[in-house]
Amino acid sequence: MTTLLLFGSMLLLALIGVPLVFAILAASVVTLLVVRPEMPLLLVGQVFMNGMDQFLLLAVGFFFLAGEFMNRGGITRRVIDFAQTLVGHFRGGLAQVNIVSSLFFSGISGSAVADTAAIGSVMIPEMKARGYSGAFAAAITQCSSVVGPIIPPSIPIIVYAVLAEQSVGAMFLAGILPGVVIGLCLMAAVALLARRRDFESSPRQPVTAMARAGARAAVALLTPVLIVGGILGGIMTATEAGAIACLYAFLTGTLYFRELDLPGIAKSLIGAAQGTAMVLVIVGASSLFAWIVADLRLSQAVGVLITRFGDSPLLFLLMVNLFALGLGLFLDPLAALVILVPLLLPNAVDLGIDPVHFGIMLVFNLMIGLTTPPVGYLIYLSAHIAGERPERVMRESLPFMVALFVALALLTFVPAVTTLLPRLFMT
Repeated sequence: MTTLLLFGSMLLLALIGVPLVFAILAASVVTLLVVRPEMPLLLVGQVFMNGMDQFLLLAVGFFFLAGEFMNRGGITRRVIDFAQTLVGHFRGGLAQVNIVSSLFFSGISGSAVADTAAIGSVMIPEMKARGYSGAFAAAITQCSSVVGPIIPPSIPIIVYAVLAEQSVGAMFLAGILPGVVIGLCLMAAVALLARRRDFESSPRQPVTAMARAGARAAVALLTPVLIVGGILGGIMTATEAGAIACLYAFLTGTLYFRELDLPGIAKSLIGAAQGTAMVLVIVGASSLFAWIVADLRLSQAVGVLITRFGDSPLLFLLMVNLFALGLGLFLDPLAALVILVPLLLPNAVDLGIDPVHFGIMLVFNLMIGLTTPPVGYLIYLSAHIAGERPERVMRESLPFMVALFVALALLTFVPAVTTLLPRLFMT
């Protein structure tokens, strides 16, 4: 009954249009009033503020700002040019370039929405000019953008690390191979479609052209190396790495590429402040939510329910996938993390599932939700850029959704894909 009250009231409020953070807070307060009426409401504000008062969360703001500086500092065109020299000669070359560009750009922005906006604004018009339909161009752009929060740096992964009390460095390392797997699955889907639809291809670029394009993009592509290498080398914490990334992005955009001007800096600061505030408020609300889940022993109740269906880790992961995919249809990924981590992680640990593996799988599940209706931010953003109806973009996305589910199955049932690098470099 308590579980129904907490989750039912939150989902009801969210579905009728109440902003998610207020839906979480309202559901938490109502549950406290009903179940723990003796507790003072002052506790709500204390737990909320304590949740945001964590040094590690400074990294969120820094990475947001670094991504904004990179986006406005001339990075996108150079990354796409480099991807063009690598895979542009394949059949369906521009679609492959779109995917590879997203893989590269994910190491800069850490955001699926930023990836779609930056890559899509360049690639979608170019693909349309080369004979691809606008719906197809939007579909491959939005589906390839889900890799943005998987390859480091990643805002959702930092939030998971805070909620699950895991090492940010280990989580960042764990996202590298899954990001590559996702990209390869999407590239395989494009290759199959290219043969059926007789897509174009470009002449193969000489090695010298690859080297020149690589040199122009190298300054940008060093960003994830700087961040992950600094953390793993013990030179800096995740928060300090975010600050260094900000400085690096600022100097690169202003002094090296000379495309980050004063208006761009101002817009970057505003964008980073808005994104950071949104994340911090959700994390604050999640602290109250997680506290209630722990106090009422809801995760134990869920564990008892799950064990009725068996105590197999694989069955548990399958059930988590179905639950997370369903929740991702309606909720923002960060809000869904707030719900799922305190509820399911204790049971995952009890079953012997690596929390790092569980985190990457969970984040990827929720990123897929960004490409599906009714929430599906990426559908509407890519459709707007392409000037297409969202339903046409959804229809063209179906083959790529299959590829994403294949990648999800590999990440779920082959834990080594996520745990290999952390075990090699963190032990």
